[in-house]
Amino acid sequence: MADLVTQDYVQNVVPAAGGANPGAPGLASLISAVSGAVERYCRRNFVPNRYREYYDAADQPFLMLRRTPVLALNALTLFPTGSNPISCTPDQFDLRPGIGRISFQPRFTGNFRGLYGPTGWFPNAGLNAVLVDYNAGFGFLTTGTNAIAAGASSVTPAAMSGFFNGQPWAITAGTGLIVDPGQVNQETPMVAASNGASFTATFAAAHAAGCQITGALIPPDIQLAVALAIGNLLNQPDLSKQRESQGKTVGYEYVIRAGELIFTPEIKAILDSYRDVIV
Repeated sequence: MADLVTQDYVQNVVPAAGGANPGAPGLASLISAVSGAVERYCRRNFVPNRYREYYDAADQPFLMLRRTPVLALNALTLFPTGSNPISCTPDQFDLRPGIGRISFQPRFTGNFRGLYGPTGWFPNAGLNAVLVDYNAGFGFLTTGTNAIAAGASSVTPAAMSGFFNGQPWAITAGTGLIVDPGQVNQETPMVAASNGASFTATFAAAHAAGCQITGALIPPDIQLAVALAIGNLLNQPDLSKQRESQGKTVGYEYVIRAGELIFTPEIKAILDSYRDVIV
């Protein structure tokens, strides 16, 4: 699991964290612990990654992917464990990224007349009938147009900036990236410098032209929820104070048991809209 906020962000939001030195191990540990708790509560990974997942034959004319929002549909294989797997390309499908819904585009269903039923995808195909390769998470995705050598290298990506879920993003000095997510040579370099068309960073491994480059764009309200939970911990060091004032929240009051983080109703109200209800 990755940290969902930076120490600078927490120190700006939480008064009690202002006295902590940048890089302080105590604050860093709290950020990691609360970030993990948020992801477990929401049943999702917020930082983008690449996934290869098997799905059973669906009894409806669409397939719902497990992870959202979808950043890219890379490939789809029908009957991947059989003797005659069928490879499909992303342009054969209609994708609704926010909900992770994919379906065959009408002009392509004719290619699969023997498989595609009127009520669903391959209704008699059985278990693990579909293998989907896709990227999902809250962030941006672009590709490197040139091969990247190990060491200090300059990269010209397909895009240096854009928008995701209404949030602007840009690859600038200090941006943390994930290169070749989900691959054996995945790494997380930090951008050393950028000029608007390319960036430089130090790479531990080589990457082919066309490699995927992603970066996280954690929703602002999720960052706030993480910071508030950390504030609760920092402002209640004895881990025993109960909620007061006739059941109403005042300041950083909360309920907690040693070793177990319990989100306040106010924090849960933020997190619940991101909670994955598919279990």
